[in-house]
Amino acid sequence: MNHRILISFLTLLLLQTGALKLIAQEITVSDYSTLQANDYLNLKLPPLDVLFENAKQGPVYQLATVKELIEKKNLSKEKRAVWSFFSIRGSYQYGTFSYDGTYTDVVTPVVSSYSTSAQTTYTVGGAISIPLDGLFDLGARVRRQKLNIRTAELEKKMKFEEVQQNIIQLYVSANAQLNILKLRAEAVILSTAQYEISEKDFANGTIDSGVLSNDKEKQSQAIESFENSKAELNKSLMTLEIIAHTRIIK
Repeated sequence: MNHRILISFLTLLLLQTGALKLIAQEITVSDYSTLQANDYLNLKLPPLDVLFENAKQGPVYQLATVKELIEKKNLSKEKRAVWSFFSIRGSYQYGTFSYDGTYTDVVTPVVSSYSTSAQTTYTVGGAISIPLDGLFDLGARVRRQKLNIRTAELEKKMKFEEVQQNIIQLYVSANAQLNILKLRAEAVILSTAQYEISEKDFANGTIDSGVLSNDKEKQSQAIESFENSKAELNKSLMTLEIIAHTRIIK
């Protein structure tokens, strides 16, 4: 718990001092419910390198970057740890001071006196305290902190590679789903055209109701397959937009 509080405090401090200039950018997912069939036929995904670069604005990468910067700040602190052995103190006072006194001798009776005056006083001092265990551990603490930085760098790289893998999986899946959707859109067009022909033939009495019903069933199946494919594609595209911080529909 204390470690989490320290990380939160240092992150806030970095943000306030301007040492950490990360902008949390939110991505608004596109509204795919308004797309028509022709919109999908003309849809093209951005290049992978663009998706990778934009994904760095996501919370996973930025959180890893924050942790890395915190560890670098801690390294600077460890390098200055030798100054903790030295301390300087001082004080300053200003005010009116009063004095009471008496005076007498063999011929003078006792005389009392009272006086006040404004005075300024200040003190300055220093001290050195060097614990041997802390002194001999200075170099080791710096080396350990450098290892912490290296760990943070590797963790950031590892997490970003996981993001890249997710993007690749969604990218490949979305492209495959898009190709399937195009084929099923063509199937809808063909089945609808065939059903319209069958309607005319049925009206002219050249086919019976069984043929018409069969063509209607084919059209319904084609439309259902198209809608299912569209739903799967929309889910992949919306997830890709969130992970890659990139709008697919401009």
